[in-house]
Order: sequence, then C-alpha cells, then structure tokens
Amino acid sequence: MENEAIQKSGKARKPKKRRWRWLRRIGIGFAFLVSLYVAFRIIYPIWIESRLPEDAPRIAFSLDNTLLGRVGIFDATYQRVMTASGGRLIALRPDAAGEPVNLEAVKKLLEEKEIDGVLLTGGGDVDPAVFGGEPGDTMLVHRARDDFEIALIHAAQERGIPILGICRGCQVINVALGGTVRNLRKEEEMKGSHLLLRGHAVELEPNSVLSESLGVERLEKVVSLHGQVVGELGTGVRIAATGPGEVVEAIEADTAGGKGWIVGIQWHPEMTFDTQVQHQVFQSLVERARKGREGR
Repeated sequence: MENEAIQKSGKARKPKKRRWRWLRRIGIGFAFLVSLYVAFRIIYPIWIESRLPEDAPRIAFSLDNTLLGRVGIFDATYQRVMTASGGRLIALRPDAAGEPVNLEAVKKLLEEKEIDGVLLTGGGDVDPAVFGGEPGDTMLVHRARDDFEIALIHAAQERGIPILGICRGCQVINVALGGTVRNLRKEEEMKGSHLLLRGHAVELEPNSVLSESLGVERLEKVVSLHGQVVGELGTGVRIAATGPGEVVEAIEADTAGGKGWIVGIQWHPEMTFDTQVQHQVFQSLVERARKGREGR
C-alpha cells in the first residue's frame, strides 16, 4: 500500500514538473528576445554614435511602420556599414512628415533634419497601383512607405541631395522617376537565378558612376534576394549593371542641375564581407553628401 501511494504521488508530480520546465524555457526565451531588442535598439546605436564625429554627414534612413520595421534588428547591418563609411543615419518613417504625404512637408523635413543624403533600403514590394502594374503575387506591400519614399526622392532630387537605394530602394527610385517594376516571381527561370542566397555575378557598365565608385566592371558574386526588379526605366534613368538573363541589377540618374547623384542597386552590398569593393558605394554616398553640404 505504501509503495502504491509513493507511485501515485510520483505520477502526480510529473506533469507539474513538466509545466514548470516549459514555463522556465519560455521565460528564458522571452528574456533572450528582450535582451536582443535592448542590445540592437538601445546599446548598439549609442555605441555607433560614439564612433562618429559631430560633423558626420546626416543620411536619412527610410524605415517602414510594420512590426519587422519597428523591431529593427536588420537595421544594425546598415548602421555598421554606414558608420564605417563615416555617415550618421537619421531614421525616418512614413508618418515623419505627417499624413497624408505632402511633398512640401517632406522638403521641410529635410531642412529641419539637416539631411545631406538619403538611403533607401530593402523591404516589401512596391504597390503595383503606384506604377500601373498588375495586382497579385506581391508581398508585404506598405503603401504609406511607398508614398513617403517617392516624395522623399523628389524632394532630395530637387535639392541635389545624393540618394542610394538598395533592393526595394532601387525599385522605388525607378518608380518615383516614372518607371515600372518587373515581377520575377512570375518567371520561374529568372526567379531561380535572382532569389537565392548563393548569389550571382554582375556586369557593370564601364562608364557608369557605380563602376567608377567600385573601381571594377564585374563582380563575381553579389548577395541577391530580390523577387522583383526594375522594369521599364523611368525618365532620366540609365542602366548601371546587369545580372543573369540581362536583368537590370543597378540604375543611375542625376539630381537637379547635376549637383548630386542617384544610384539604385538590386543586390545587398551591406551583407557582403567584400568591404574593399562593394562597400565603396556607401563611402561614395557619404563623400557626395559631405561635398553637397559644403556647397549648399
């Protein structure tokens, strides 16, 4: 009888032990996520700021309002490469100039924030309605961000402020200048050549600003993660690089009066360790931003 009671008692305790074990694991996981958030959103930015001189060019850094954009874990990559290039990132969100988006308000925002350059980063697809494209097969569309970034591009272009677009940023530059976006997800062969982690080679136009910035006419491997790409070129937009299947991999345009430049890249130079070549594009943005500030 005594053994029976002990056995029953042991069986009764097991579920309770398991419950506490799972609660402990959940607690540890939650604490880890909180620590990660604090590290990336508070500690890391403070450390980054301490490495920059006070007169570092101020680069507007466009972000979205989604949960992924708010958490900002991926922002650290851009912070790292821009700091190494000598630029200070100033985060702006779609509602930074009020809602709905107003071009004059965005121009005023650039003045108030003393912006010297603009960095447009990756993210969801551009809304097809913006450029007259076909709906469907789009991902993470954020129309407020589209409208804000298009106004930001126009305002920066008018003031001669240099602009660099990465991945989605490349596409939205083309759209802002009257071009379209091509959906590679509807083209199986092209999708398999561009939406992949192992990357691919890129051919740069010999006389392009991008080729001049990087100092090469070919990159053997770039980090390629785009399901969409530049379609019909916008007004004043020219091809700066192509990839497999002659897909546009980079574009260029001039700002007002030729005082600055606009460069859009479909791949992710911030994700490569090829710092001696591919990271040169970030340094070019900062150098142009500094010269533009001195000339204004």
